[in-house]
Amino acid sequence: MPSYLPMRQIRSMAYAELERWWEVDFDVLSSTAVAEATGPVMPSVTEALRSDDWIEQWADALYAASGELKSSAERMEYTRDRRLPDTQRRSGLVVQRVGHVNRLLRDRRRKQGWDMVADHRKDARGASLSILARHHIEESRQLADAEIARRGLAPHHPFWDAHYETKFDAIEDAVHREVLKTPVTPQVESLLRMPPHVLTNRVALDATRQEERCAELRHPLLLRGWANALQHLRDRHCELAGLEPAFTVGLPSLNMRQLRAMDTEDAWTIINRRRFVRALAQRYRECEMHIREITRAVSVRREELEEPWRDAVGASREELARRHPEQMAALLAAFEPFCVPGSTQIREDFLRKGGPVTGQLVPTLKQALADGTWRNLVP
Repeated sequence: MPSYLPMRQIRSMAYAELERWWEVDFDVLSSTAVAEATGPVMPSVTEALRSDDWIEQWADALYAASGELKSSAERMEYTRDRRLPDTQRRSGLVVQRVGHVNRLLRDRRRKQGWDMVADHRKDARGASLSILARHHIEESRQLADAEIARRGLAPHHPFWDAHYETKFDAIEDAVHREVLKTPVTPQVESLLRMPPHVLTNRVALDATRQEERCAELRHPLLLRGWANALQHLRDRHCELAGLEPAFTVGLPSLNMRQLRAMDTEDAWTIINRRRFVRALAQRYRECEMHIREITRAVSVRREELEEPWRDAVGASREELARRHPEQMAALLAAFEPFCVPGSTQIREDFLRKGGPVTGQLVPTLKQALADGTWRNLVP
């Protein structure tokens, strides 16, 4: 935190004044998050932190501040620092705010997840067409091929043969295909060429000091190496600190009596190692945030590239429905109780994984078409 921008000054600053600092100095964002959690700030600051532009970074900064305050409290308790009660109070308030922001993020991600669900899966007609196509698979394929050819498209969309074992495979393939346009700078290339142990040392430095944050580690091609290095560092340092390997700032309490009975150097080694473990947890959370953001961006771009083929397949399935009108009507009738009244939109609570639509209705409809009992679906 710059000495010329203390927390008391942050409380009096509007978002327009703080925005430039947030963009370039994570410490300022973290201090702002603590200020908001522990006292009054300007209304424009609160509004900005809760916005789509900043809420993920706000959560990350709060999590980092939570870890730092916990580590500060441990150091103060060991040294019998009189500032301990105030630090513990602020730490508690920040932990409460972390919980609040995590709930906001869960709601936001649930909405994002729903928005990312393909439209045909959220719509009874689209879902019925998909089930019908699976039942008449050969006829459906012939109709789709004919419609794709009629529109002058290649037989398959660009990703038809793409199969990924991990999210990192998908992200890296998107970069190589230039679906995700992000420059590969000489600095990024240098990190990619580093042996694993050298990259791990760079990741450790990034986690240790905010001023050593390495922007290139956040590049899509380096997310795999960053995550792997963080996991390696976590496992090694948790073992040395006598902790279960986990990315968390909520570590088991220190036994101060035992700590004070140790050699001073050994005691400080334990305290500092716990601080490092918490810093790793914050960096891993940040890494996951970048992975989510990039995965969403890749998904959106793929949807755009595949849209011409998706439209062609959709048109071919409408022709399939015209050829099998009674079966289509039966499927739509079965979906009706699960839709928003007066529409073909399937209710979100019914469509969740393991819910009545995906877990029960769809398998039942497939079976009804297969064994010829689909007529029983019509009232």
